[in-house]
Amino acid sequence: MSLFRLACSNFKRSIREYASLIISLAFSVFIFFNFQNVVYSDSMDVLKNMKKSYIDMIVQAASVVFGVFLFFFIWYATNIFLNQRKKEIGIYTFMGLDNTKIGRLYALEALFISIFSVVSGLLTGIGFSKLFQMLLFKLSDIQADIQFSVSLRPIFITAVLFLSIFGLMIWKGYRTIVKSSVLQLLSGARQKEMKHEAAALTAVKVCVGIGVLAAGYVCALSTGRLSSLNYGVAAVVLVIAGTYLLFGGAIPWFIRRLTKNKRFLYQKERNLWVNNLAYRIRQNYRTYAMVTILMICSVTVLGTAIALRQRYEKMIHFQETYTFQVLAQKDDVDEGQISAGIEKDNKIRYKNHLSYLGLNAEMFHTRFENTVYGLVSYSQIKQAAEDAGLKFDYAEPAKDEAIELTHIILMSLVDENEEEYMHIGEDTYKITARDSTAYLGDLQNSMGAYIVNDDVYETYKPFGQEMYLYNYKIEDSESAGASVPFVKSLRELQPESIVGCNMVLPENAEDTWIKILYSLCIFMFVTFLLASGSIIFIKLNNDAYEDRERYGILKKMGISAYSLGRAVKQEIRFTYYCPFVLMTVTSWFAIKALGNVMKEELFLVNIYSAAAILAVFTLIYMISVKVFKKKVLD
Repeated sequence: MSLFRLACSNFKRSIREYASLIISLAFSVFIFFNFQNVVYSDSMDVLKNMKKSYIDMIVQAASVVFGVFLFFFIWYATNIFLNQRKKEIGIYTFMGLDNTKIGRLYALEALFISIFSVVSGLLTGIGFSKLFQMLLFKLSDIQADIQFSVSLRPIFITAVLFLSIFGLMIWKGYRTIVKSSVLQLLSGARQKEMKHEAAALTAVKVCVGIGVLAAGYVCALSTGRLSSLNYGVAAVVLVIAGTYLLFGGAIPWFIRRLTKNKRFLYQKERNLWVNNLAYRIRQNYRTYAMVTILMICSVTVLGTAIALRQRYEKMIHFQETYTFQVLAQKDDVDEGQISAGIEKDNKIRYKNHLSYLGLNAEMFHTRFENTVYGLVSYSQIKQAAEDAGLKFDYAEPAKDEAIELTHIILMSLVDENEEEYMHIGEDTYKITARDSTAYLGDLQNSMGAYIVNDDVYETYKPFGQEMYLYNYKIEDSESAGASVPFVKSLRELQPESIVGCNMVLPENAEDTWIKILYSLCIFMFVTFLLASGSIIFIKLNNDAYEDRERYGILKKMGISAYSLGRAVKQEIRFTYYCPFVLMTVTSWFAIKALGNVMKEELFLVNIYSAAAILAVFTLIYMISVKVFKKKVLD
């Protein structure tokens, strides 16, 4: 039989053995291709008015992150495949094949798997590209007519990237086989990731692992300000290092302590699996650490997605407080005429008017540099809030106090309590509160505004220009376009008074790219989650080959299949849920740090994402138990 035919035969068997790996790789290809198709396909031209350039930039950044993840995922998967195949292909030595031919055999098998995964992923990606984009728009809450469109460029980029990574890993495996001895090939499946180490070194690793992970948690809680950006970077590095050290030291040490506790060991078939588990943890600690880190990444990605969505909705609510705003420099505007003109086409839900005092920016001494600053009197803002139904529970500021009006942004590293005073010329005012309610509407986005005592407002009138603001909110924002011609004509009707009109229309939402990013994060969450589950599933398949002989001996010793089955379930349960528990703890700190940056409360996000991972892992766990039992007990 030729090497090619033998490789084909082994490949057919590999499809069944490594179905989870192939499905995960194909799904990764599917997602990556559709990411690229978002950028290069003509079907997304509907987003040109929604800052498509921003969306393209975000998608490419996500693709880079995704590419790095794929590199390590494929690296690990091919290593598992190589170790699993070493013993079998080592037998070919006795058939007269030298290491070079055995290496070629392995390379052909791995190449077939890679090509099959890439082709499957691309075909499903192309076939479901329109559905992917429809789902992307549905999650993003964007109404658009999607046309089926696929270009060659995303296909080429996806194929080149994946085949290049696969090619590099196949070459690495080929070189490993060529340089291996017969003994190494025959015992390859039993190669340990960790050698025996002295008790003193284990004690050091236990202490250092716990300390490093705790330091990472502390750094995560310290994030949220520009000055603490370094803490965020340190938290990522320390959590990754701490996770590896924990699985390499503290957890194996704890399990070994359990094996020495006879009261624990000799109950509920624990002696059948706890000792084996202690060996597995030491052998596979990198696998457990990688899975835990992947799950933490998936939770963080999902948390980012939901935080972005929540922040975006608050930004839109802020902008849409008023649909139309008319700005005048004289208090002689006929407000009734404006209301009547708007109500010809739209019903007004609420309206108000107020004045603010524009002051020269040079008079203000603050940490921000705005081109426009304004003061608003307490009585006017209170009345305007009452007319619009906006919450306003502040008492009138004293003559040396002020309330700062802020706006909502996507994320901020600035400490909101950093500056307690506002200075106008030689006068100092204590900032007693900060409020992001859009009392001045969308105008509040582009100016620094402060609510001051009525007497203080009157004091500064000679130093600035008083402007008059007329605000209108209509019932149906989707029909706002019908009133646009009238609002635009107002400046022509009273050019001596009206200086500008601001209109907040749904079709002018320039931050729609944020909703696209939210949807992309959802897909990345699913990909990371499937990858982490697949890694454990593949590793358990590898372990099943090693444990087949051990379980066979236990059966011959008279241990019932029921007891062995319970032992299998307990060992596999720990394999899935130990990383999950550590992920749950670590993700709380990660989500907390993200919430500090996004200025959002994300505790429920952490709960929901952990529940989603638990559900998926429980499903994979049940499948793993059945597969493992079939291989070692049947």
